[in-house]
Amino acid sequence: MKRIAICVGCVLAMVPAVASAALSVAFDGTPVTVRQGQIPADEHFVDLVFNETGTPTNEGLFAYDLYITRDKPNGINLARAEKPDNWVFTAPGASFQEAGPEFSNKPGLIVVNAIGDLLGANQDIQNGTKAARVFYTIDPAAAPGTYTIRLDPSGTLFVSGDTGEAIPVDISDSGPLVTVLPAPEPAGVSLLGFASAAVLLRRRRRAA
Repeated sequence: MKRIAICVGCVLAMVPAVASAALSVAFDGTPVTVRQGQIPADEHFVDLVFNETGTPTNEGLFAYDLYITRDKPNGINLARAEKPDNWVFTAPGASFQEAGPEFSNKPGLIVVNAIGDLLGANQDIQNGTKAARVFYTIDPAAAPGTYTIRLDPSGTLFVSGDTGEAIPVDISDSGPLVTVLPAPEPAGVSLLGFASAAVLLRRRRRAA
């Protein structure tokens, strides 16, 4: 099986076709809901998981680049990416690297390059194997709304070592990950509202 090494610089010239994809990658993590003024500094993570969406095939995956970004300029701060458990590559010596500052522009972008191989007679990517684990924090100044992490199609690419060509993979998943709710109304304001309503009701009764 012929293998062709690639790097971030050369894969950028190739654009993956996803129309006939029988494979997808999706962000799998626990949704987080917080309120303004009560946003913790804790670090959270999501895994990027492979799922077969059609007839299983021998993809011959040998390398991939991930351009991990966010849907809004504020709200989520991307911290880092790490090799996950149940990683897709099983061969000894497989490489998982987060690109340096010349490619990444934190807190809004993380670039990952991975090169490896799938061992065993079945070279098909297995459901539930993972491409990366992405760590993030929530901006304490985030406005109310929903925030997501996504893959940028302009740089994300999966390549076959058999053909040197792009493997069609659906990378469109970016469901809501973080929801920021408005700050709770101060207790004094709520009490004032009840008091005003009571006074108004009393005046109406007297007028009647």
